[in-house]
Amino acid sequence: GGRGGRKRREEEEVRRREEEEGGRGGRKRREEEEAAVSFSEDASQFDDQLTFDQMNLSRPILKAVSALGFQQPTPIQKACVPVGLLGRDLCACAATGTGKTAAFMLPVLERLIYKPRALQVTRVLVLVPTRELGIQVHSVARQLAQFTSVTTCLAVGGLDLKSQEAALRAGPDVLIATPGRLIDHLHNTPSFQLAHIEILILDEADRMLDEYFEEQMKEIIRLCSYSRQTMLFSATMTEEVKDLAAVSLKKPVRIFVNSNTDVAPFLRQEFVRIRPHREGDREAVVAALLTRTFQDHVMLFTQTRKQAHRLHILLGLLGLKAGELHGELSQSQRLDNLRRFKDEQIDVLVATDVAARGLDIHGVKTVINFTMPSTLKHYVHRVGRTARAGRSGRSVSLVGEAERKTLKDVVKTARTAVKARVLPPDVVLKFRDLISKLEKDVEAVLKMEKEERELAASEAKKRLQDSSSSSQSQRAWFQTQQERKQSLSKALQEFDLALRGKKKREKFVKDGRKKELTSEERAQFEILKAQMFAERAAKRERRPKRARAMMEEDTPAKGKGGKKSVFDKELTNTSKKSLKLYRSG
Repeated sequence: GGRGGRKRREEEEVRRREEEEGGRGGRKRREEEEAAVSFSEDASQFDDQLTFDQMNLSRPILKAVSALGFQQPTPIQKACVPVGLLGRDLCACAATGTGKTAAFMLPVLERLIYKPRALQVTRVLVLVPTRELGIQVHSVARQLAQFTSVTTCLAVGGLDLKSQEAALRAGPDVLIATPGRLIDHLHNTPSFQLAHIEILILDEADRMLDEYFEEQMKEIIRLCSYSRQTMLFSATMTEEVKDLAAVSLKKPVRIFVNSNTDVAPFLRQEFVRIRPHREGDREAVVAALLTRTFQDHVMLFTQTRKQAHRLHILLGLLGLKAGELHGELSQSQRLDNLRRFKDEQIDVLVATDVAARGLDIHGVKTVINFTMPSTLKHYVHRVGRTARAGRSGRSVSLVGEAERKTLKDVVKTARTAVKARVLPPDVVLKFRDLISKLEKDVEAVLKMEKEERELAASEAKKRLQDSSSSSQSQRAWFQTQQERKQSLSKALQEFDLALRGKKKREKFVKDGRKKELTSEERAQFEILKAQMFAERAAKRERRPKRARAMMEEDTPAKGKGGKKSVFDKELTNTSKKSLKLYRSG
């Protein structure tokens, strides 16, 4: 008996030691992961039974929630709303299409109602990367606040400046803005300031950092009240996002709801194989899919604007109702196309990656990828336009030899089988012939558009000359045109570096600009663009991670000043001198 007891004790001792070791290893790993941002706690485990009624929300908000037809909160809402209501800073990472907008708008509105304002000032600022996302967040905010007295305002580029200035002077409770336009207003709208901001929300923070908004965002964070609550939402957790979190959040609660390389659960993924030397079939395959199988509520993604525009013309000539969405269109054109797609006036929306993030375009049933996107992350965002918020949808990707790797990654992470779709060769041939017959018409349309553009440009030039004689006071911008040009030319230089040593590719792209391309060359051009993009992204990943500079612990000077820590000041100081100091490290 004694021997058995001793053996048991020894086993227990060994197990305890192993657990300690494992725990220490795990702890060390966790500490390394979180060295970047010190999260005070993790709230990724949430109460799954939580309903809207149990969230301690006011009557008017619950009324709006049921008016919008929300039945059950999504996981991100169950996790974020209780934390947001406590007034804690949070850093949330969640997949697209999970209801992030309501996850931050509900606690914001509740806190505004609970603590009515004393002054007519803006108390909540929501920063978004693109105008479209701004418009979408604004519409959700307005609907959720419809039974309250909370006022909202939208300040994004492309919409009228003067009316925005007037709205800002009135001091709306909630302001939704893109960083560029917000800074413009801060410099040019006299009575508008951010000193009274109580809640700051950074939505799709990773995307804002992609768009070179880092400087602007740091300036905005610096101008907000120090005692604010900050909520940061990001689809992916990159080093840059962690940097931003370290700058803007105080003891944040971390909420990671399912990783972002997961696609939506009810998405059926398919691919069409494009054989070697048949790259030119892509347009024919897309035309066949759209006329025979997927006839409405389709989003078709291309890598470049040029290809998007060409497909828009082609599909129109084939008798399909199509529209396009990319960066070359004016704001009103983009919104108009989005509205027409929602109202079912157009069946196919041809888009570049501008539309691939954050936009909740209603009722997309099918996403077609003309070429595979450059990275798995982009793929997830593109196909995330369908099967949103628990609905079902499907994606069809055209995959050539050069894109097999991305497809492998997709298959690896897919929860359900990725199916191959085969089109009869004679059908593809039929559409190929049809497209080659339409080639002349496409050229004619493009030529006509070019002439119209030239005419409009010369008229605009003339108008400009007339108006410049009656000169006006210039607006002050955050970046002068010159600085903007410099930062762009720097980006272009990096682009050239990415291509160095790849002479063939350079030559191909150069030749492609001069002559009329065949359908094969056009497809290759799309794939090359995607590869260049992926290479640049990989290069950014490979760069050594920036060391985070921290001041040595000095005894703080006893002074009257507020409790703004040196750390915040250091990291948000964007003067030339301090930037040099960091870069030299």
